[in-house]
Amino acid sequence: MSNANGSISSLFAPVTDEEIRMIAQDTFGTDCEVRHISLLKGGQFNTTYLFETEAPEGKWVLRLAPQELEHLYSFEKQMMAVEPYIYGRLQEEGIPSSRVIRYDESGRLTQRPYLLIEFIDSMQLNDPAISPEEYSRLKEELGRYTRQMHAITSERFGWPQPDGTIRGHETWSGMLIELGVEVAERCREHHVFEDHVLDEFEAVFSRNRALFDEIAVPSLVHNDLWDPNVLVRRDEHGELHLAALIDADRAVFADREYEFIVYENHPSFMKGYGTELSMDLSPRARRTAYQMMLSFLCAFVYEIQIAMPENAISCKQDALKQLMAFQEIWHENAPD
Repeated sequence: MSNANGSISSLFAPVTDEEIRMIAQDTFGTDCEVRHISLLKGGQFNTTYLFETEAPEGKWVLRLAPQELEHLYSFEKQMMAVEPYIYGRLQEEGIPSSRVIRYDESGRLTQRPYLLIEFIDSMQLNDPAISPEEYSRLKEELGRYTRQMHAITSERFGWPQPDGTIRGHETWSGMLIELGVEVAERCREHHVFEDHVLDEFEAVFSRNRALFDEIAVPSLVHNDLWDPNVLVRRDEHGELHLAALIDADRAVFADREYEFIVYENHPSFMKGYGTELSMDLSPRARRTAYQMMLSFLCAFVYEIQIAMPENAISCKQDALKQLMAFQEIWHENAPD
């Protein structure tokens, strides 16, 4: 699939209209008639379609897992299978999210696992039609829902599995060390960074267990909570409200502040969340390490998985910047 840079994701692969009809009829019955199939643009990981049906009358989103698994991180290989569990947990807490109709990995109708979701008539939070005043109010509402989500906890840090178990560790440091080792191995194999840089990257986690183990409660973190993954719609009075948090396939039980490194923390969002980020030494050092982890991880994604060179360069530059920042913050200022 072509992206803005003209490159093609090796993870994307279309399916035929006939395969989509087979999925619809197998789900809703042989009387189901499929109309208006369209390929949705923008995604680089999954392949996504929107289609309409009669009998039943409705609109549906069909997402198919990547065609190529070789270059995926281990946590990425089961992400789609976990989504029904994640959305179920969110809905139990009154947090609006996607309604899953079906998940199927049998290979009976199409070779790849797929997820069928009810379409939500809405707009994304980054839609230019949203006024600045509405945007601030919606960000505050998102902050409240995020606080609720972070109140969902587990006994272990790590990646939720389809059955509700957690693949991970009893300690946050153990989780981060394992992830850091995998990121470093992938980057080393494909020469994304020099070896000595990757050694320093891994050492941030392996040599600072006590810093990360100050976090004792694993909170459910969406881990991709940017504006396009927040849907909003108008109520009967014309007022915009959150309709759903979507694309929660990267959700992880983690330090709740792992959420705050991905995108700008809007003041209204933090107001709704109800707690400011601490600027003490330890929290600042941890958030810098989390940003570093994300940049190293994404450098591999953009250089090897989906071949977006400009993004890869940006991530590599930020990875080195955050590595240096952590070393300056922690190693020079940490208590003896």
